[in-house]
Amino acid sequence: MSEITVRAFRDGDEKKINDTFNRVFSLGRSLEEWYWKFRDVPGGRPIMLAWLDGEICAHYGSLPARFQVDGIEWPAAQIVDVFSTREARRLFAKRGVWVKTVERYFLGFGERGRFPLLFGFPGKRALRLGVLQLGYDSVEPQPIRYLRRDGSTGSETFSRYLYRAELATEKDDRLDTLWQSARSDYPVAVIRDAARVATRLSGRPGVSYHRFLVFPRFSPTPVAFAAFRTDQGRCRWVDLVWDHGHRGALALLSLVGRRLAHSHGAAFEELWLNGDQAGIDFLRRRGFCEQPEPNGLVMVARSFNQNLSVATLDRRVYLTMADADLV
Repeated sequence: MSEITVRAFRDGDEKKINDTFNRVFSLGRSLEEWYWKFRDVPGGRPIMLAWLDGEICAHYGSLPARFQVDGIEWPAAQIVDVFSTREARRLFAKRGVWVKTVERYFLGFGERGRFPLLFGFPGKRALRLGVLQLGYDSVEPQPIRYLRRDGSTGSETFSRYLYRAELATEKDDRLDTLWQSARSDYPVAVIRDAARVATRLSGRPGVSYHRFLVFPRFSPTPVAFAAFRTDQGRCRWVDLVWDHGHRGALALLSLVGRRLAHSHGAAFEELWLNGDQAGIDFLRRRGFCEQPEPNGLVMVARSFNQNLSVATLDRRVYLTMADADLV
């Protein structure tokens, strides 16, 4: 019987990866979108692959991110596009293919120090196996705080008139200014500066985002940022950063979201908002209701550095949809 070979990504693997991904998930992702998502980075793309007779039989990919935990920045990676093929599972136990691939990823990219922190958003099936075999419960899986607003429910406040919104560019340096002033409101979070937004929320083939910066009416200094996506009959708040001393800025974004939903024929608005109870409370007063996350996703994390305890992340991580692989 042929043997499985497990190795890291090499240039030239991308077409076979994308073709296998599309076959496993019955999707039609273009190679152009693969290149957008898995950008070439120093040290190479952090992807581990299992091969059988020249074909990919398992894949464990990741996207580099910078993560702050109580004032300290850590290199991190978000796990994405996890799969094993049906053909491989017929010949080998699922654990033998998938877990071996993940363990080699942990060794090559985690234990050797490139990414001391890994995080991801598994569904129920992947979570069960990950808890049993891979330490996905190093910190208790974090339920997603999901909010939804239907129609024109909710009310607005006078304070929003004290602020103005401007369209943000794809590479807007003003986001650096905002993050520096607001980052203390997000002590455990992926760093949301201009570089992050340019990588995550621009240039994706076939997808457009509405990006807004909010300012006090007579100030050039931004106090909030939000990105929205309006397609598939819904308006998603993809990302949100706001200085918690400026609630009127969030009130204005609530109005922006409502108007975008109306103008694009969206039946509802939705967002993730872990780690921001003030934001949740504020948006509830404007008609948002908290509901179970529709896809049953949770967040898991694992540390490979003794100075970074994932216990410090427990129910403290700031999450929006931009942190996941959904938008």
